[in-house]
Amino acid sequence: MNRWFLSVLCLLSFQLHASEIEEADYVVVGVGTAGSLMTGKLSADKKTSVIAINSGKNFTDSFILKYAQNIPFSVGASFLGVPPSFNPDEFDLPPSIKQAFTHFIQLVNESVKKLYETGETTPQVNADDRVLSWVIAQPLGGASSINAGAWVRLSPQLLAKWEAIAGPNWSVDRLLKIYKELEDYDGKTENRKARGKCGPLKITQDPSPSVLGKKFTKATVKATGVSFLEDFNNPDTPIGVSSQMQSAHRGHNGFYRVSGVNAFLGDDVMNSNGTGANGRKLRVHFNSTALRVIWKGKTAVGVEYLKEGVRKIAYARKGVVVCAGLGSSPFLLHSGVGPEALLNSLNIPVIVNNPNVGQGLADQTPVIVIFATNPKDSNAGSTTIFSGISNLPSPTGTPSGRQIRLAVIDAIPGITPMIVDLLQPKSRGTITIASNDPLVQPVIDFGLLSRHADLKLLTSAFQTYVKRLAAELQKIDPQYQLILPPPEILDDANLVAAYIKAIAGTDFHYQGHCRMAPRKQGGVVNSFGKVYGTKNLFVADDSIVPQAIDGSPMTSAYLIAANIAKLMGY
Repeated sequence: MNRWFLSVLCLLSFQLHASEIEEADYVVVGVGTAGSLMTGKLSADKKTSVIAINSGKNFTDSFILKYAQNIPFSVGASFLGVPPSFNPDEFDLPPSIKQAFTHFIQLVNESVKKLYETGETTPQVNADDRVLSWVIAQPLGGASSINAGAWVRLSPQLLAKWEAIAGPNWSVDRLLKIYKELEDYDGKTENRKARGKCGPLKITQDPSPSVLGKKFTKATVKATGVSFLEDFNNPDTPIGVSSQMQSAHRGHNGFYRVSGVNAFLGDDVMNSNGTGANGRKLRVHFNSTALRVIWKGKTAVGVEYLKEGVRKIAYARKGVVVCAGLGSSPFLLHSGVGPEALLNSLNIPVIVNNPNVGQGLADQTPVIVIFATNPKDSNAGSTTIFSGISNLPSPTGTPSGRQIRLAVIDAIPGITPMIVDLLQPKSRGTITIASNDPLVQPVIDFGLLSRHADLKLLTSAFQTYVKRLAAELQKIDPQYQLILPPPEILDDANLVAAYIKAIAGTDFHYQGHCRMAPRKQGGVVNSFGKVYGTKNLFVADDSIVPQAIDGSPMTSAYLIAANIAKLMGY
């Protein structure tokens, strides 16, 4: 009797634990921009089973995310921070402008409080010791579900640098072909053969640029000496000025947002509860946190994750694919892949000693400029927050290629911020961990302006491009006036540099901290996305970029995931 009772207890115990264990061919960690594409590609083979783990919810049909006109709120939260890191009271602004900014910040924070996981960086020693915010997009689809949707491909010149580092798997021709396969482009172009027409990503071009956009475009062409472009994604013309914004939108005038979810995990792929549709062997777990890799020797055989307070295991027969973005390095570190001394100090078993993990963190450094403009010139019905974009060379001509981006933001009539971005910064930061508990936030240092060349390039851009742009705008319309920085400081390089140090922040375009390169050159993964020293463990997101991007990170995330999926045979 006792033996029978014990047997029943053992059976019940086995069934209980078995219910917490799943198995599939692949486990995907992170269903953001890259992860949604990867999950869709792998599960498209009806013989291949996939389990995907995502920390946030699937609410892409919510009002705030579904409609492109709400982009000012979803994007504004990331740039302002939660709580906001940009405080209008810190600046000498006219009362009407300060009041409008304050109201906008309040609307943003009330609208989208739950869209991001947020944290603080270490003090940025080369930027007045300021502590900045970092954010990780939480909804399914990640940043593609909340970002501005701007579609700016990487230039062929940048892709050639990737090819030189990563080899023929990342050739320029191969990657440009993938861009075409991804796109369904609806807009003007001088090079139809270079643009895709049948892909899953609907790329629309703003059909009616605002008067504001046209004025900024005209002034920028004169101020910089570069050409106007109808199609800034034409690989033959990577440098130029345009008010014809291209975005991942669909419907009449780009009414709806196109995210990684509705492009690659739509109703024909995934049911609302996360199970596969139309015969796909797919299971997406929402509100789940991947903790670490399960190992058999140095082979990745699964992932331990947390869902609603319960620890679970998803086993992988063929591989674990990490698409966690900013979280990819911490996940590897907690899994025992990283600097041996750090892992030993945290009592994390060392699987592979690789000091490169978490190193080389890059961003696209932004500095805000503010103009007073004619409120009648704004495009109130636009589905993009941008009314112009300029991809520019260095004002001095060195280094070559895209180096500076000017992005005109049209969200508040009469007040026009413009972002001056450093596209390919030399500064690098780090991501590490200070605890063996994966639920403790990572330690992040952006390394903002840590290389003097970046400050020098930005200073030059302000003293040439911004100064000349302000003058040209005045000629076109005297209502267009530079407010921030004060125009009088632009002739003094020291004052401009001080302004940049006080204002420069993050674009949240995190990249390069699990770099794809030879291991001796700082590499974490090889040209197939495989983590050095392991088997069946891949990383496939912007964290592996071998050279800082000169376009928008959404385009590189899709590009990387699509190429690695191809290299895996899908």
